Amino acid sequence: MDQPLEEEWRNFERYEKIRIRERRKRFWTIALAIFFFFGLCSIPVIRERSPKWQSLRAALELSLELEHMKTRAIQEKRPAILRFTEGAGFRVEFVADCASKSEPSLEKEGKWQDHEGALKVLSTEDLTHHSIALGADEFCFDPVYGLNGVKTRLVLVIAPVKDLAEGRMERASYVELEGESAKISVN
Repeated sequence: MDQPLEEEWRNFERYEKIRIRERRKRFWTIALAIFFFFGLCSIPVIRERSPKWQSLRAALELSLELEHMKTRAIQEKRPAILRFTEGAGFRVEFVADCASKSEPSLEKEGKWQDHEGALKVLSTEDLTHHSIALGADEFCFDPVYGLNGVKTRLVLVIAPVKDLAEGRMERASYVELEGESAKISVN
């Protein structure tokens, strides 16, 4: 009589192990399906927002370069100017003063991060076309007189090239320089 009861108990234990294994398998199948679903749903969002993220990353790099330029100008006790060149390049030069911008001596030349020409710093013509009043395509910092010697606010705009062709400015990033000390903020 004890034999059948013990046999039933062993069968119950086996089936319990099988049930636990099936529950675990069902849980991982459902979790994987949910993860896959949300992964597929996020692709359009990532594609839409990646140009804005790229322009923000470039604006942050540019703001660091501007901060280095300001520090170097203060150390040298001479005005420095940052100009943008073709192909995502820039030049930092020392000048006699910001107003004349004559006799530049090259301090540094480099490139800011650009993903295959996808980003552009807006030129003066682009800024007037998009009605950005405080925009500029170069930046001069004088350690004595401050930002450009005259203006108290300046904006450098980095925008995706595709958006410029379409006339959109939603995904552009702005490096704002404000006050005599040219306090930098990125938007």
